[in-house]
Amino acid sequence: MLAVVNSLFKTYLTRYRRELRSHYDEPLHLQAGVLQDILRYNRSTAFGKEHQFGQLLKDPRRFSERVPVRTYEGHRPYIDRILAGEQRVVTYDPAAWIATTSGTTGSVKYLPLPQSAVSGIHLKGSWLSLAALYEKDEDLQVFSHKNLLIGGAYKGIDAQSGLPKGDISAVIIRSIPRIMRPLYIPDVELATGVDYEEKIAQIAHIAAHEPGITILGGVPTWNLPLYRRILEIHGGDNMLDVWPDASVFKHGGVNFAPYRKQFERLFPKPGFLFQEIYNATEGFFAVQDRDDLRTMLLLLTTGIYYEFIPWEAYQRADYDAAIPLAGVTTGETYVMLITTVAGLYRYPMGDLIEFTETDPYRIVIKGRTQEFINAFGEDLLRSEAEQALLQACGVAGAVVREFTVGPDYIEVGKQGRHHWLIEFERPPEDTEVFSAALDAALQEQNYNYAAKRSKDYAIVRHALTVMPQGFFRSWMADRGKLGGQHKVPRLANHRDFLDDMLSRL
Repeated sequence: MLAVVNSLFKTYLTRYRRELRSHYDEPLHLQAGVLQDILRYNRSTAFGKEHQFGQLLKDPRRFSERVPVRTYEGHRPYIDRILAGEQRVVTYDPAAWIATTSGTTGSVKYLPLPQSAVSGIHLKGSWLSLAALYEKDEDLQVFSHKNLLIGGAYKGIDAQSGLPKGDISAVIIRSIPRIMRPLYIPDVELATGVDYEEKIAQIAHIAAHEPGITILGGVPTWNLPLYRRILEIHGGDNMLDVWPDASVFKHGGVNFAPYRKQFERLFPKPGFLFQEIYNATEGFFAVQDRDDLRTMLLLLTTGIYYEFIPWEAYQRADYDAAIPLAGVTTGETYVMLITTVAGLYRYPMGDLIEFTETDPYRIVIKGRTQEFINAFGEDLLRSEAEQALLQACGVAGAVVREFTVGPDYIEVGKQGRHHWLIEFERPPEDTEVFSAALDAALQEQNYNYAAKRSKDYAIVRHALTVMPQGFFRSWMADRGKLGGQHKVPRLANHRDFLDDMLSRL
């Protein structure tokens, strides 16, 4: 039976493999088509009439002139109308779900989603990511065994709108056709349960007794504890002792580089595929399509039209500096604006990205617009801090589980510095060797940091506080932010996280 399912699945996936290849041949044509579709489908909505989508269809080049850049707060009046029951506000199709999302510090955001947007953005992105896997391995058998689901929380019916609501991963899981649900574990109810720790405990027991899993996925920092628990229940040295046919780990949410060696030890199999994906509540944006390039192909057919603002211009709120895909260059750090079939218009995603090439368009994530430190003119990005940390771990033989960094400000009689809080998976044998290596690597990664560190002129070497085992998980739990949707803040240009964490020691 599973052989038949795999054969049918492979045939069905052919269309997505062709679509993926079109990203290499006609990317700008694909993007132009997406913008045309969004304008055409939504021209009779309240938003479309306000911004004259009908006229823009004749001259899409004027789109950025007619439609201003809007953050979530700028979209909020339209969202409130949808939550109150009004139809055709930002999308022609009615809302079917309320996707909930929140950052580390922000309050809950509500994003109404038509079912067509769930299918056209998120499910389609998933199909394209699978197509990329089959492009790498023609003989991959996705359904030779079941696949493991770990979703966010389904939160029931929204009292105001009467619509079902939940984290985007829960929305996606609950949108899986019923005919395909037997091919996954656990069942949908458990996979989208609200109590994350209880859910993981139950999933660990079920998964430990499942004879085979083919594809796994999720945020690495949240999956590692699950796999350790499964090994405690099942026994064995690695996850292949539990599931010999495991073939793929799909990951996103955090930089995978610091965790890669741990996962390679857990899945010590030639040809095992690690695939990075870039998705969020707002959309499915990119997928790693080649293993020899640890960058991601920007997806251009998942109902998203892109524009890009250089990071320096964005910091000045110079939104007129936004350019379409055709204008981007390699080596520049950008903030991405998205216009989507889900009704977001010129919405700035909070990620900083850089193009590694433009034929085809491939990107890496450099950090978050909120995750940088510029307390002393150093403008340190998350990607630079993570790379420096990885280099220091290599020198000192350490493995990091979690970390965060903030500034110690300059005071009378006291120079400024960065303050690192690190929870180690494997501590360095010599903390001084580790700190010295980290300091050198930071200066190598960031010219401004090196200039400020020169002869301790503006800032001195960082402080390092080693955090106890399990600290960050406990801190996140206390804030109600357990689960794959939530990540420990890496860099902050303030002391809010730093002071709160240090006060708990």
